[in-house]
Amino acid sequence: MGEWEWAHVAIGAVASVIFLVQTLGIAGESGDGDTDSGGDADIDGPDATQGLADFLSVRNFVAFFIGYGWVTLAALLSGLSRTASSTLGVGAGVVFVFVSLALIRTFLKFQEDGSLKMDRLVGKSATVYIAIGEGGRTGKVMVDTRKGRMELPARTHGPALKPGAFVRVDGVEDGVLWVSPAAEGEKK
Repeated sequence: MGEWEWAHVAIGAVASVIFLVQTLGIAGESGDGDTDSGGDADIDGPDATQGLADFLSVRNFVAFFIGYGWVTLAALLSGLSRTASSTLGVGAGVVFVFVSLALIRTFLKFQEDGSLKMDRLVGKSATVYIAIGEGGRTGKVMVDTRKGRMELPARTHGPALKPGAFVRVDGVEDGVLWVSPAAEGEKK
């Protein structure tokens, strides 16, 4: 192998090592090795527009150089000219970047926000756990959420509600559910 081939071994090897370091979470506090602010975090954001900043990340540069280095080396070793090998390598690098972006976008779709969105509870049924007094006195209800069954503070504008009563969540104010007695058809 000549200098040209060894240069591409070095490019592919260095990029592969950086990729392994990023994947294992060794580099950086965030664990992904991305040191830029625009990077991969906003790929599936509300705008979902792909600007140049979305492509300029350490991860994408690494993906490009993995594809470029190893494919160019393979093409050189198979007997292709330097120009043809480099052209194939650049094409492979671009493909690696788009595959990387597609994988990141796919994985971001699986992310779930772990916070409880109280406004999503409006209209749901609940069971009074600790009596709710008249005049806005706080009690507690048990309500099924995406995170499981939770005990949450509740108030009512109507008459007092005893433990075990079925209620409907009418609204949320300052982290407290406003409930009213559930109609017969609304009971669990």
